[in-house]
Amino acid sequence: MTNVLEAVELVKRFGTNTAVENVSFALRAGGSLALVGESGSGKTTVARMLVGLEEATSGKVVHEGMPTGRGTRRALARRIQMVFQDPYLSLDPRLSATDALSRVLRLHFDENSAARRARIAELLDSVNLSSREANALPRALSGGQRQRIAIARALAVEPRVLVLDEATSALDVSVQAQILTLLNRIREEREVAYVFVAHDLAVVREVCDDLLVMYRGLAVESTTPGDAIDAPRHPYTRLLVESLPRPGWDPARIADRRRELEKEIGRV
Repeated sequence: MTNVLEAVELVKRFGTNTAVENVSFALRAGGSLALVGESGSGKTTVARMLVGLEEATSGKVVHEGMPTGRGTRRALARRIQMVFQDPYLSLDPRLSATDALSRVLRLHFDENSAARRARIAELLDSVNLSSREANALPRALSGGQRQRIAIARALAVEPRVLVLDEATSALDVSVQAQILTLLNRIREEREVAYVFVAHDLAVVREVCDDLLVMYRGLAVESTTPGDAIDAPRHPYTRLLVESLPRPGWDPARIADRRRELEKEIGRV
């Protein structure tokens, strides 16, 4: 299967701070890759470089064999879309779902109003939103409904890749499960590939085929979600697994293990 997206030795520096250091990976067409790590690991910075919101200090992003970069943002938006963590902040509070989708379609497609209305109805149906929800402003909707609008808006341009930046972490557990089920169905029906940015191994196991563990800007382990949980190789991956809440879970022991890890790696 061909790769739809590749990161090649990505580096991102902000002044003297290195946020990402030589990160490389490949995403198969129709595949799903998780970037996992704690806050400050560099995973969101990588995601922003993938969609052109940040420019790499060095390295490159390759989409379907073509390097991306300065001047390609508009064209790239048709192929790679991003869904953000907080849908309330990413949505225009003045626009209903119908208006938001109409704006995107007018920008990217030359369609008449009838075709646009049909496309909006299809998009709303694909994320299980009713006509009442479609005509409400974001403030009148739940977090899960707002995130469904954000997903529909991203799908409107028929992308090959969705980059989902902590797209379920702000939601209640039951709503989170609904969104994960929706994402699995959309991926199967539309053959869109996912880059799923998260910190929770239990979540990414539900939607991802492959996993890249990031720690302090470095990619420290490339594996699958199942192997990461059942047979983690890197000490930081083991720490992530130990941090999953379960019977006998001891937060104090996890904090001690983190300090040990920092000493082992020499980054106190």
